[in-house]
Amino acid sequence: HQWSPVRSTQCYDRSERYLFWNEPLTIALLTLMSITISLTCLTAVLFLKNLETPLVQASGGKLNLFALFTLMLLCLSCCLYIGKPSNNLCMIQQVVYALCLNGCFSTFFIKSLEITLVTEFPRCAPTFLHWVTQRRAWLLVALCLLTECLFCFCYLHLGPDYLVSDYKSLPTEVLLVCNTESWFAFGLMHGYNGCLAFVCFLCTFMVQTSGKKYNIARGITFAILIYFIIWIFFIAIFATLKTVLRSVTQIGTILTTSLGILGTYYIPKCYIILLKPDLNTLDYFRNS
Repeated sequence: HQWSPVRSTQCYDRSERYLFWNEPLTIALLTLMSITISLTCLTAVLFLKNLETPLVQASGGKLNLFALFTLMLLCLSCCLYIGKPSNNLCMIQQVVYALCLNGCFSTFFIKSLEITLVTEFPRCAPTFLHWVTQRRAWLLVALCLLTECLFCFCYLHLGPDYLVSDYKSLPTEVLLVCNTESWFAFGLMHGYNGCLAFVCFLCTFMVQTSGKKYNIARGITFAILIYFIIWIFFIAIFATLKTVLRSVTQIGTILTTSLGILGTYYIPKCYIILLKPDLNTLDYFRNS
């Protein structure tokens, strides 16, 4: 698998090509990752300091801290796509992405169910609200994660991503890229997160509140909408691209999804905590 210049009888060994740590594009992505992680950590600290305030409690309380922790892990997983790939790295890339995103979406799912009970089924709300609030909410989070773990196990059993040495795409280099073996298993694993997101969207996009109340549902709606838009582009590119840019696409998807969730759901709440403390009252967030 060597290469030779045109009209030359001498052959040369191919160099390996993957996303190097010292590339300008990689440095730019790592900088963006650092910014995203910093924003996530600062948001978590702010929410922790104001944990007992009406805003944070209405947004999910301690579930917010768990969601932000999984977002931070999701951003850190970008490092799995940089450097020389291996079969083991290829296997865990999608699993880590799916599990981290599921941790965040499971908290949105619980909050969406709570919003639906309060707004659409007020008579049933007193009976069922205890299942989506307080300690039992953590059981639902664990159930969502356990279900995702089962789909991840199916993905690893049916056909995880594996390392491919591509000698055709580049004339003088061998491209090392992770290839998808089973699109069915890939679809099962990520499709479950898509279903959770779709349920969250259905539960929140029609919710209306009076002008004197904060509409928490709107933040979830926009976060999920951004997720779907990003994934439409991701699937179209990921399924056809077989270059170093495939790793760049995955990193970009992770970071834009994280920034989308931060920007639509958490940053507006940080704005109220820091700049509009007079709105952080029980009356403003009651039944929000």
